[in-house]
Amino acid sequence: MINKRRNFLHNSIHSICGFNMEMNHVTLLFVLTTLMNLLLQCVGQHENIPYENVENICKTCICQQVRQDTGNNKQFYDILNCTKKGFKHILARWPIQFGNGTKGDHIIILATFSGNTIDVLQQLPSTNATLHFTCRHCNIKHLQAPTFLDVPNINTLDLAWNEIESDELVPDVFRGPYHTTNYEPIALYELDLSHNRLQSLDRRIFEHTPNITRLNLSFNPYKILDISTSVALASATLLQSLDLSYTGIKTIPKLIFENLTSLKYLNLEGNEFIYLPESFYLIGRSLQYLNLARNLFSHFNEQSFLGLKVLTQLNISFMPALKSIESNTFSRLETLTYLECSHNPNLIKFDLDSLMHCGNLTFLDLSFCNLNGLSFNMDFPSLESNNKKYEFSPKPWIKLKMFNIKGNQWVCDCELFETLEYIIGNDYQDFIDQDVRCESPYLLSGARLSNLTSIQICALQIPKKYRVVDEDPPRFRRKRYVILTVVTATIVVILGLIIGFIVVCIRRRLKRDDFGVEPIRYTSVRSSNLSAFLHVHVDANNGI
Repeated sequence: MINKRRNFLHNSIHSICGFNMEMNHVTLLFVLTTLMNLLLQCVGQHENIPYENVENICKTCICQQVRQDTGNNKQFYDILNCTKKGFKHILARWPIQFGNGTKGDHIIILATFSGNTIDVLQQLPSTNATLHFTCRHCNIKHLQAPTFLDVPNINTLDLAWNEIESDELVPDVFRGPYHTTNYEPIALYELDLSHNRLQSLDRRIFEHTPNITRLNLSFNPYKILDISTSVALASATLLQSLDLSYTGIKTIPKLIFENLTSLKYLNLEGNEFIYLPESFYLIGRSLQYLNLARNLFSHFNEQSFLGLKVLTQLNISFMPALKSIESNTFSRLETLTYLECSHNPNLIKFDLDSLMHCGNLTFLDLSFCNLNGLSFNMDFPSLESNNKKYEFSPKPWIKLKMFNIKGNQWVCDCELFETLEYIIGNDYQDFIDQDVRCESPYLLSGARLSNLTSIQICALQIPKKYRVVDEDPPRFRRKRYVILTVVTATIVVILGLIIGFIVVCIRRRLKRDDFGVEPIRYTSVRSSNLSAFLHVHVDANNGI
């Protein structure tokens, strides 16, 4: 109801501006009176909306005022911290002491209502001061449009970790006050909508925020950037920072890159990319930071980062499918200073030579991968007469401050230590982490790389009985073990057959001979007595 009355009021004012100048004073007075009544009615209705009690608010919340002098400019920071106060609404107005200052003073209000239970974010209280507003973890589901009508100088807005859906995020939410023929834009340049329930953006969502430069849409279930969302992002032509991490997307439409020619920061972590879009080159003249961690890339090659001419920071970590960094992958990234390629458990190939042209490299992280060796092209024709060319060649990265290689399966051979000395210098023992150890050969297993030198390793003669031949198959597949297994199995089978045959023969023999046992015969007692009597009678007759 409030919004409808405000719109009617604005349209009426616009109609007055279009009236003929010959309108009589009575009619003009009548129209102005009517509009004034409507305005008062709107204000009254606005006041009737439930808000938190402002009285003694600084006893409930934390109120601070900080003054900062910067040369001729004076800045006043009015800080209002209402975090976790059990609020269900925001304030109807700011504390009475906020916003007071002399002409020319720059007043900044820092307000936070995070950790409360605010189902509807109501229209913010009026102020002409610069406003930074935060309302995280508030369970916000609805936005009362126009939410920021009375705060045209709002600079940053943080609504992360709420339950805002796409239908609630309409262009009218961000419209400013009406002026002459249209709505004035608000000064918003940073917007955080991460951890909400957005699946799409209204194509006109940024029409009232032309100054938007930082946008965070991470952890929203987009899955794909549909046409409406693409048009909306493309309309934010001044955008410098875009966070689309953990949104489930697989690609980015070309339309977005065609318009975001000022984009410097792009975060695509935690998505489902298997390759970079070919249109990436469209932002190559501006993009400085690119995060591709936790995606589905299986390899990177010379075409992967083509056109990124000013890229300084690159993150390609935590990729379970990544297996190889091919030749010339980074050869075009001459401005690269920071490269993180860690926690890639299946990465077995990394081309160091492609980083040769990155002369300003200061950070290189290759930790917790599946690498077992490093090699570097140290062949310089001008130093062919030297036995150890790498000792006299300039280090490729003179600004290198961090080189992390722990958590790999290092084969401590001559080539590895020559590469380390070439990259870092002879004092690499102080540069390498103490936890970096040799996996092989057997004699050096568990030894710290920081305790070894190329001179020791290159002169090391490994005894033949300890030498590990990497090309040999596993023990159970070697020829002699296969033969031994077959012979053993044959002997066991033959012995089993012999023992079984003997047992069968013995059982048959025992059954035939009954083993000397006569069968038991049963007679009755009567038969036995009669037989004894007959024997006595016969003996008597015979005279015995």
